[in-house]
Amino acid sequence: MRTPNEILLAVKQAGGRVEPASDKLRVLLPADCLPELKAAIRQHKAEILDLFEAQSANLPPDCAPWLHVAKQVLAGEFDGADKSTVESLTIGLRGIRHRICREALARLPINPQKPAAG
Repeated sequence: MRTPNEILLAVKQAGGRVEPASDKLRVLLPADCLPELKAAIRQHKAEILDLFEAQSANLPPDCAPWLHVAKQVLAGEFDGADKSTVESLTIGLRGIRHRICREALARLPINPQKPAAG
């Protein structure tokens, strides 16, 4: 699996460009570009967009994955998460100064569920 940075580097090395265009990517690739690179761009579109968003907000590249996680929180993908998960999310999100991360923190439950005994 490639990281968004590795994908963008591969695009540049192939002589292409990737740019954000609202919630889409503008991709310019040479005709002889490998199909695997095109597939990687499609597969990691959300993470690449988050990387561009982090760059535009002057966040370090390692914060970009947290923007993706914050969007997952806002979409309800962590509803019903156990206390440990919520605490981990809180620790990760509170260190990132971005509107989406603050909104996600506000959405996390204050008293998360305890893990089921098993």
